[in-house]
Amino acid sequence: MKKPLFSLACLILFQLSAATSEITFENDQIRATKIKLEAHEEIDLQHNDHPKILISLKGCTLTRIEMNGTKTEIKLPKNTPIYQEEDPANESHKLLNNTCKSLEIIAVEIKSAHPA
Repeated sequence: MKKPLFSLACLILFQLSAATSEITFENDQIRATKIKLEAHEEIDLQHNDHPKILISLKGCTLTRIEMNGTKTEIKLPKNTPIYQEEDPANESHKLLNNTCKSLEIIAVEIKSAHPA
């Protein structure tokens, strides 16, 4: 009986540790999203159509994995805005929290530079 309970507990913990994102503000010019990423968790392939400003609430390092397998470390100091350009056409990437702690990031996507 202990083995099924242990398996169920592991499944529940895994489900609780899934990456979450919540749009906290959006208008015609920007979209602000709060992202929580657990230890060793990966965000699936994504394409950034617009430039972004990333702000880590705790300070962290993300690993960006390109479609061809190239990896780049992105250092996000605590409460320091980091600017990222939009992705080139037809290119996507994954993001990996390759650390032993959870991360919280605010991503501000710049949709347009001027009001419509």
